[in-house]
Amino acid sequence: MGRPVVHFEINSAAAPGLARFYADAFDWHLESDGPEYTQIRTDGTCEGSGVPGIDGGIGQSEPGDDFVTFYIQVPNVVAALDRVVQLGASVELPATEAGQVVIAMFRDPAGNRIGLVRSQPLAQG
Repeated sequence: MGRPVVHFEINSAAAPGLARFYADAFDWHLESDGPEYTQIRTDGTCEGSGVPGIDGGIGQSEPGDDFVTFYIQVPNVVAALDRVVQLGASVELPATEAGQVVIAMFRDPAGNRIGLVRSQPLAQG
């Protein structure tokens, strides 16, 4: 069974203005998580299928390090990270607890930054 994309992020040195741009352009709802991160609720469904769209966030990055990424939900972040490394990826961020989720980031063989996410802390498996 394939693993779903469950979250996206837009990271920019101009994050606050960019958040407002996307909210105005696509009627997305913004919820601030502080000065460096804004949660995005797209509140949409894919036309014709009724499948809900995914939510995301806009985060602050260093100047010159703007990037867009998506997060793939996996049952075991460490194992998934090991697998992508075996297939030619490099680790950008090792498995890290972030609130109620565990995240990791890697660069695929073409250099794209991709995220992995699991909704249970590392200690639970």
